[in-house]
Amino acid sequence: MSVFPEDFLWGGASAAVQMEGAYLEDGKGLNVADIQICYKKAAGGGNTNYTRELLNQRIADVQAEKQQQYYPKHKAVDFYHRYKEYIGWMKECGFKAFRMSISWARIFPNADDEYPNEAGLRFYDEVFDELHRQGIEPIVTLTHYDMPLKVVTHYQGWYGRKTIDLYERFAQTCLKRYKDKVTYWIVINQINLIFGESFSSLGMVMDEYEDFTAAKYQAVHHEFVASAGIVKAARELDPALKVGMMLADQLTYAKTCDPQNVKIAIEKNRMKDFFFADVQLRGEYPVYALRYFKERNINIQMEDGDEEVIRNNTMEFLAISYYYSRVVDSDKNDMTPMQAEQNPNLQPTPWEWRMDPLGFYNCLSQYWDRYQVPLMIGENGFGALDTVEADGSIHDPYRIDFLKKHIEQLKECIKDGVEIFAYCAWGPIDIVSSSSAEMSKRYGFVYVDRDDFGKGSQKRLKKDSFYWYAHLIETNGSEL
Repeated sequence: MSVFPEDFLWGGASAAVQMEGAYLEDGKGLNVADIQICYKKAAGGGNTNYTRELLNQRIADVQAEKQQQYYPKHKAVDFYHRYKEYIGWMKECGFKAFRMSISWARIFPNADDEYPNEAGLRFYDEVFDELHRQGIEPIVTLTHYDMPLKVVTHYQGWYGRKTIDLYERFAQTCLKRYKDKVTYWIVINQINLIFGESFSSLGMVMDEYEDFTAAKYQAVHHEFVASAGIVKAARELDPALKVGMMLADQLTYAKTCDPQNVKIAIEKNRMKDFFFADVQLRGEYPVYALRYFKERNINIQMEDGDEEVIRNNTMEFLAISYYYSRVVDSDKNDMTPMQAEQNPNLQPTPWEWRMDPLGFYNCLSQYWDRYQVPLMIGENGFGALDTVEADGSIHDPYRIDFLKKHIEQLKECIKDGVEIFAYCAWGPIDIVSSSSAEMSKRYGFVYVDRDDFGKGSQKRLKKDSFYWYAHLIETNGSEL
């Protein structure tokens, strides 16, 4: 018999900027993803720290519609026009849930517009209605690397205090419009990726700050305040609404049992993961973070009422994205956020991610032990170079192996008493990579015939993993 609850939400996850396309249709404005060009012509998709010069050049290129450059996220896989087809695939696979995002720039094209864009609101009405017709629960992320570009150019991204008001207005518009169609809301995608996905996450231009790291933590404070305000608004609107936060798991191992290695692992795990969840789930800045800031001359500017709203409006669940684990060595790594090493005991994927199913158990157990709030798996998947055989079949045993081993550890967590209510594989179909803008880095159960430069028939093909996942859902995880 399955250890998963009967109402467990099996499904998949994606993001508007990687899936929708139609980047300027029906009134949508430019967002941060729209100026990130082909991965072979840019230093990463979402990882680039933008200078003002680079930002202006990218904006000019997009506005000039230079034909020699291809912007993968502009077309993505055309979910905007094909959503019924894609939702049909999900239904056929047996999905109970679909984690998706609402494009902020599709609702408020410039963020500070007097009125929301009705065409954008209507599009998501239609998507949610179709999901419900197919028996699929929408789980909605309010922002997933899709900040309207004007927030960057005029309001300093999340560093600017005004962005709190702009974002709360957008979020409250969505809550009011869709409260009868969406129960589960994630406020900000992977709020702790302020270094690895710096520009996409915070919308800040690095050469405008004397201390860019300190400025990022100020921006995060504004995200905390806005997030708490959204929780407050949701509770006042309908207490049945569930509002949660999301972390990208970055918990690291000590490379050896040397106490110095153990110490630095504890310290890094606090500031890379637990700090964000401690604030949003416990309602206050932890002392270790205050010490960290003081020793580095980082002064968080708070206004009257900030601490109160954070304290009184904590999140109701924690969503986790998990792909791999890393290690730290006190002889080679310090507290610089991105410093860590590959685990020599694990095998790399083609993108140098080290698959670690036991790490999945380790991290979920720690989050549950620390917070005791319901957990959901917001992302978990395997990026690979898939091959289409002559008969149209796609054999991806590596993906099945990855998912199977991770779901086995999910079972172990549930046996331990961890409350997990959803598992959303990344992603249900092939989409454009967030960080590198590739199509060739494929995650989906359904293959989309489009390459890194937008060429291909657009034909959709089921992979072996599609049938495997459908059987897993049918048996509620009892047969892997």
